[in-house]
Amino acid sequence: MSVIHLDFRTFAQATEVEERVRKAMTFASGCEDIAVDRSEGYHGNKILIMTCTLSRKADIRGFLRRLSRDDLSLLLESVDQRMDDDGQFFFRLDKQNAFLEELEISSGDDCVHVRAKVESYPKRREKALENAKAKIRSLKEAVDKSGAARGVAQQEIRAPRREAASRLS
Repeated sequence: MSVIHLDFRTFAQATEVEERVRKAMTFASGCEDIAVDRSEGYHGNKILIMTCTLSRKADIRGFLRRLSRDDLSLLLESVDQRMDDDGQFFFRLDKQNAFLEELEISSGDDCVHVRAKVESYPKRREKALENAKAKIRSLKEAVDKSGAARGVAQQEIRAPRREAASRLS
C-alpha cells in the first residue's frame, strides 16, 4: 500500500497559546511549514486553524513509523470505520501529548486531525481497505522486529512526563 499524502489539521482556541499549539502540530506532523488561517467562533472567540500536508514518500514513511504498536493495532481494528468511499483514512492524535512530544491516537476533541489518502487502483473503497490493512500490518511487523525493549523503555519514560504535562492554554 502506498499513502499518497497525509493532511494534518488542528485548532487553536482563544484560550490556548498559539506557539504551544504550533509546537504540538509540528511534532505530530513533522512539518515545519504550518499554514494558519484565522477564524471566529459563534460567540466571536478567535480560532486559529493550522494545517499542513506531507507528500514526500520519505516524510510519510517517517511519520507512520513513529506510531506505536498499540496505536497501529487500534487503527487495524477500526480501519473499516475510519475509511471513506474515496479512500481517505481518518484518525486523530492527542494534541496535549503531541505538545509533550509523544504520538498517541485519540478519540477526543482536543486533537490533531489526520487524513491519509490511500492509493488504490482502480479507485474503490474495498481496494483502499485492503491496501490500508496490509500497510498497517507491515508497520506492526516492523515495530515487532525493531525490538520490544525499545517500546518498554518508551513506556517507562512516558509515565512521569504525563504527570508533569503542561496545558496548551
